[in-house]
Amino acid sequence: MPNPPTIDPYKLMHWLNARKLTPEHVRDRTGIALDLRPDTVEESLELSGAEVRKLADSLDVPVEELAVGRARQPAALFQSRADTAATRRAVQRDGFHFYNYYSLPAPSGYIAPVILDILCPEGRLPKLNNGHLEPAITVNIGPGDIHGRWGEEINDLTWAVLKANRAPEHAWIIGDSYLEPSYRPHSYSLAGQEPARIISYTCKSNLHALLSRANEWTDASYDRFVEDWSADGQAAVLAIALRRRAHTAASLATATGIPKQKIAACLSGDGDALGLADLRRIGPVLGVDHRLLLPAEPVHDEIGKTWCSVEDGVASIREFGAYRAASMAGAPQLPDIVGLYLSVDRADTRALDLFDHGAGHYLATHGAPIAWWADEHGTVHEQQLAPDDSLWVGPCVPHGFSGTGALIKLGNGEGYGYLEHLELTQTVRRPQTLRRARRDRAGWGYEPTTTA
Repeated sequence: MPNPPTIDPYKLMHWLNARKLTPEHVRDRTGIALDLRPDTVEESLELSGAEVRKLADSLDVPVEELAVGRARQPAALFQSRADTAATRRAVQRDGFHFYNYYSLPAPSGYIAPVILDILCPEGRLPKLNNGHLEPAITVNIGPGDIHGRWGEEINDLTWAVLKANRAPEHAWIIGDSYLEPSYRPHSYSLAGQEPARIISYTCKSNLHALLSRANEWTDASYDRFVEDWSADGQAAVLAIALRRRAHTAASLATATGIPKQKIAACLSGDGDALGLADLRRIGPVLGVDHRLLLPAEPVHDEIGKTWCSVEDGVASIREFGAYRAASMAGAPQLPDIVGLYLSVDRADTRALDLFDHGAGHYLATHGAPIAWWADEHGTVHEQQLAPDDSLWVGPCVPHGFSGTGALIKLGNGEGYGYLEHLELTQTVRRPQTLRRARRDRAGWGYEPTTTA
């Protein structure tokens, strides 16, 4: 019989606060005595399987909501080229050996980029996959060119070459890159006789949590959900907010002084009907963040791809402290996906001059850069890198590179991204809230029950 999960006292206290239950209430309901005093240091509670189930039932939550999660996240993870090669697995498609996949490092439970050997030969139309919910950034890392395919019908949108960079002047900008949206079928073949690879980061979708919950809705509820979001995004947000707050276009016009005709035009899909001043007036009346009512300004072609050529990357070269940086494909409709080329050329130094508010994946592509990072104790680590060595660096971890070489950097919003950024801009007493929430074991404000 499997061992019962260990209970996380911080998660438990969160649910006690949310359910407005005290430890005494739980003891009276279940007979389980809980020591959750803020001054205790234990980071887990050992309970029997029966007690864990009883506790979860008392709080009306799944056991997983109370269980200790992943191990403490490391500051960084290094993986050598040989270790990456050991992750190789062959993939069959269309009746033959189509790809080799290799995984880069990431903490347990996180998504990491993959490298693919493209094996479908030139002259053979690569069979499409089925697409997937997760969007992705894909980069040709050469040495040869690659054909990309994104649809059954072959045209300029669905069949194009991802070029490798053969110009020695900016060799660190290795190749074309592009973003693909959710559920876009795609596939690749060689565009010549040279071998070729891609690095692809299939990132967690911001819709994942919502769609997982929505799988539990009734079919009729889900159909209505899809129907409401079939409208233009701005119109959909406004219509949903009106319904939820029991407003109509007429009552909103009365409350805001905005002509009803302008509101009706917005609800019909006219993205220019309401100006920024109008949206700022609507926000407080409906209790919504007016930024959600701004028309979206996506950057993609007719089938959802966003492209960045080698030439675009070269044109974007800029100085970034001790580094040179160049852009890969990026777009506002996929704000959590980040791709950069970095070039470093400086004497060995322990300078930790980089950090990012999201996790970063680095792949060494040229030369012999040296990576430096600080762990949770402040100890600085040094790691020599060679081409195809890789490094994962956690959010807000100081790090840097020295020596001479080049790297690809990829990132997404897994664990901390666009949705959290949006929420944090609206959080009241933000520093205080974030400090209090860190491993919080304080109750909401009750006095322990005394017994005679």
